Amino acid sequence: MKKSKLVLVIVLALVLCITCISSPTFSWYTRPKEQSGNSLSWSGNYDISNGDGVTMQTFASTDGGKTYTEEVTDFSESRGLSAGGCKYYRTEISNSSSYAQSVSLYLSKLTLPESSQGNFYLGVNDPLKTYKTYGSSVVSGGEKVASRINEQNVYLGLHSGEMTELPPTIDFIHAWNDSGVISDCGWSDAVSTGNTGEWSLGSSYWSDAKQTFNIYAMKIDYRCTNFQFVKKSNIYYNDPKPTISSNNTIVYFKYGENYIAQAKQSDTAAGISTFYSSARVAVGDTINLAATGKGTITYTSSDTSVATVNPSTGVVTALKAGPTIITATSTGAYGDTITSTCNVTVEAKESYEKADVPIVTNFKISAASEDAPEKQYVYWYIKNDSSTSNLTYSIDKIFLSL
Repeated sequence: MKKSKLVLVIVLALVLCITCISSPTFSWYTRPKEQSGNSLSWSGNYDISNGDGVTMQTFASTDGGKTYTEEVTDFSESRGLSAGGCKYYRTEISNSSSYAQSVSLYLSKLTLPESSQGNFYLGVNDPLKTYKTYGSSVVSGGEKVASRINEQNVYLGLHSGEMTELPPTIDFIHAWNDSGVISDCGWSDAVSTGNTGEWSLGSSYWSDAKQTFNIYAMKIDYRCTNFQFVKKSNIYYNDPKPTISSNNTIVYFKYGENYIAQAKQSDTAAGISTFYSSARVAVGDTINLAATGKGTITYTSSDTSVATVNPSTGVVTALKAGPTIITATSTGAYGDTITSTCNVTVEAKESYEKADVPIVTNFKISAASEDAPEKQYVYWYIKNDSSTSNLTYSIDKIFLSL
């Protein structure tokens, strides 16, 4: 009985020893905590890693990754990249041991000073393809929140010779589209443009001689495609219905004892379909805040020391930290306007530092052959993803971790 127990203990001990030696996941070595959750991880299974016989060298390319120098790259000096610039590297990892090993390749102490306005990207082309950005919390190119404004003007022309008589007879402009959008504008909300237009009304009225009309802007929903003039609840122009794209003006006049309404076409009225309610952008970056709409759309900044805006394109250039308001103004043919504002926050880029930046992790290197050590290569790059700003950075060194 005692002998059988002794044999059982010996067998269990042997099984445990064999398991510890042969298990590919067994390791006494810890890896940097930055590996956790990182998109550059290679896999979750580890080969034996003790670092014996493992060495590495890194070489830079001067022609976009086609060829590489024979001089080992020194990462200890501060570096810079112009807007859109990219640097390519090849890291050669050798294993002269008789067994496969898993290693990880890291950059040590990546620093982006506060003055750096570019965007640091680290990417790998081989043996896997991936990339990750490091640096400021402000997204490259900024962030913006779109807003539907849905405002446009149509025109109402009142015959200049009968102005004192006509306004009390006007009720409202009724607008709609076939999808069920309805938008009305009362006469009390009409805005005089201070301008006039001229139209011929047909041979039945003043022998077709052009008549002058005072132009009023009536604001309705941008989505409306048709509109009618309503006089004290009597709807004019039921058939055909005026289409805003081809008849954006209704002229109204009295001839003899009758009141007449006709649909006419003017040049484009003011209108803004979409703009932005808010935006944030880093100092030195640009962000496009162009509105969609019609008429002539222009842009202004309330504080040009914080950010300027191209008056015709809506592209904002951030100059210093602080708030500003970007105003989009659509101007119509008769000087009518529709405006919308966007609250813009310009943020300073803070200095950024990361102790260990992974290039590849848990990278398997096969065992050496009888004649020579096993060599494998990692092709990677750093890139300034900003199209307008230069990037300043520093890297202490490149190193292998078990």
